[in-house]
Amino acid sequence: MPESEHDAYLEERFPKLRPDLYRVTSPRDAAYNCFAFAANDTHHIWEYTGPGRLGGYFWPDEVKGDSLSEVIRVYELLGFQVCETADLEPDIVKLAIYVDSNSVPSHVARQTRRGTWKSKLGIRGKDIEHASLELLEGDAGDEYGQVAKLMKKRCYDTEDLDA
Repeated sequence: MPESEHDAYLEERFPKLRPDLYRVTSPRDAAYNCFAFAANDTHHIWEYTGPGRLGGYFWPDEVKGDSLSEVIRVYELLGFQVCETADLEPDIVKLAIYVDSNSVPSHVARQTRRGTWKSKLGIRGKDIEHASLELLEGDAGDEYGQVAKLMKKRCYDTEDLDA
């Protein structure tokens, strides 16, 4: 990946990131988080805020929490289904849901049509394209824990496939 599109701060926070394994794809933007980014929404922060909705936040009314099973339900409402492998499949978009050491969902990454992954790193962070899911796994710095579930859906729109 091009060397000019890297960030030393990110490499410090995510120790497995190396210049040849990722690239920054957007500037910092506080309008959305990784849960929204995985659903192609760059205008909202997707977060369960309890029974009363807070302005600027989105969470489906049908989902009453933010456990792993409830986060899976959020993406099922968008047409995704649980799958077993992160392998690239034609016309299929995949998501990887990470959980921290307490099994709380901490991050969602989205596969591109090339088989790489895209992630929004924190609410105020940058978007990156990274070579593998393992680059964000672990418990050091800001790492997101481990991938707990993979999901997929067939894509009929090139926007869903994310170049």
